[in-house]
Amino acid sequence: MKISLSLAAAVCCGISLAGCGSSGKSPTKSNPVPTPTPAPAATPQAFSCPLPAMPDLHNTCPKLTPQLSQFVDKAIAATVKNHPELFDLSDDLFEGNYRVVDRGKYVKAVVEAIHAQGACAVEEFEEIAVKTTNDFNEQYNVWVSTGGYIRKGPGAYITTCFPAQF
Repeated sequence: MKISLSLAAAVCCGISLAGCGSSGKSPTKSNPVPTPTPAPAATPQAFSCPLPAMPDLHNTCPKLTPQLSQFVDKAIAATVKNHPELFDLSDDLFEGNYRVVDRGKYVKAVVEAIHAQGACAVEEFEEIAVKTTNDFNEQYNVWVSTGGYIRKGPGAYITTCFPAQF
């Protein structure tokens, strides 16, 4: 028995068309359209000093008139305002020099508040080093070890190093 080519094509088309709409189910898509997912919220980036790191040359650093103390004093004020849990606010030595209840967190918060002002700062043992240029850095001690109070203003400044040591 010979089937003509046109009859075979008609039978195939008929079978294909018969399947369309014959069941109550919708046909599934072979290429689903991807659903856009919202981009994750940006996480705050840690501050990175834009100045290149400098080696510690172990230079003698003289005590001069501080140039960067405003960064430190503003950072201490912001830390008291934003992190009152780090202080005993009922124990004020004088003019807002509160007793610090967590020295480590206090110093880290002051460094972060200096960074928030766009200046570079690092914690170094008992001091904080601050710079806005690699020409020099200044050292500050923002904590009085006797009694554990905030140290700010001219008394917090320790020395200036040429060139910057970090």
